[in-house]
Amino acid sequence: MAEKFRRIKRQQPRFIKKISRRMFWVAGLVLIIVTGIIGWFYFDQTASSQNSSNKTKEVDRTLAAIICRTEECFWLNESGISFNKSGRTAGNLVLNLEDKSGRDLKVGEKILDPAILAELLFIKQHAYEDLGLSLKTGQMDGAVLSDFDFTTKEGWTLKISVNQNAYKTLETLKQSLVEIKKTAPTSGLEYIDLRVPNKVYYKFFR
Repeated sequence: MAEKFRRIKRQQPRFIKKISRRMFWVAGLVLIIVTGIIGWFYFDQTASSQNSSNKTKEVDRTLAAIICRTEECFWLNESGISFNKSGRTAGNLVLNLEDKSGRDLKVGEKILDPAILAELLFIKQHAYEDLGLSLKTGQMDGAVLSDFDFTTKEGWTLKISVNQNAYKTLETLKQSLVEIKKTAPTSGLEYIDLRVPNKVYYKFFR
């Protein structure tokens, strides 16, 4: 009996070693599984975050204005961001601008400050609705992106600055047209210049 007990006692360390090895492999397997789960979760969250980010970066494609440079034209949304490029198109329903600044224009970039664009859209709309004046193309000349020369349907040019309040610009334009029509028809008018605050300049063709 004592000898049997000694044999079991001698065999015990080997048995413990086997258990230890098995526990080591089990622990390693569990670690691999847990690491895989964590990796999958991180990848899933990253992918979801990227998809969400891509959705956030989607550009509004509602046409607010068209700005052209030579024969290239860029479609702008109300944020002034270009979302499409095309050739020249006819029509005066949309705000049309001609960029003479020489700067580089690209799709996906902000080409015009949204505050400036909002002023121009307001002036174009109310010049037609309140004064019956149709503004065709607004030219941006040089590095001053706040001054615009709009050709009208009647053939004369309206020079404005968005540094002036749009309401005041329209009111000054209205009063100027009333005064000008007292002396001569606007058909002979070359331009009206409203860029200088509290000043009105106009000229007739000779």
